[in-house]
Amino acid sequence: MHNLPLFIGATLLLAITPGQDFIYVMIRSASQGVRVGFIAVLGLMIGVTFHTLAAATGVAAILLTSSYAFNAIKFLGAAYLIYLGIQAFQQKGKLEIKQKNSQVSDLKVLKEGMLSSTLNPKLALFFMAFLPQFVSSNESAFNQMLMLGLLFALLSLPILLGIALLSAKFGDLLTKNQAVSQSIGKITGLVLIALGIRLGFIER
Repeated sequence: MHNLPLFIGATLLLAITPGQDFIYVMIRSASQGVRVGFIAVLGLMIGVTFHTLAAATGVAAILLTSSYAFNAIKFLGAAYLIYLGIQAFQQKGKLEIKQKNSQVSDLKVLKEGMLSSTLNPKLALFFMAFLPQFVSSNESAFNQMLMLGLLFALLSLPILLGIALLSAKFGDLLTKNQAVSQSIGKITGLVLIALGIRLGFIER
């Protein structure tokens, strides 16, 4: 318990730092509305839960000891981000504000958010390095890491939902300008592609 305030503070600082999840939620919300943004957040939280379970059971340790496992997950995640970026770059109409009222597959958005988080080896390594620092040797390490991981998700959730709300509002203002609206798709695609390339160069 004496480590809990430090853990909460560190988690909140990490949550407000722009990263892959931050940008993904911002893009989804700005382009397709707050509902889609919320679904994307839910998908990301499922991925966080996966990494929590993996870290708690020691599966993430494989990524620290096996370069093959690390590279496999890393390149899968990088390829997926680049794929999403190419789609966004080629389909600029997908990001127009009118798409908020069109039929957007909730399952597809949920799956994209989940895969974006799950296939991120940097997140797996982060959980493996971050959570044990707050684990006491007096109790079960598995139970403690599980609780800390779920607390991490719980603290991150309102921040990501807030990002979705603000981005949706910001998207409304942006898309009133037709020229800006037509540029969002290409900018989004370039950002996602850049994130994918960056992930591909992460060292174990």
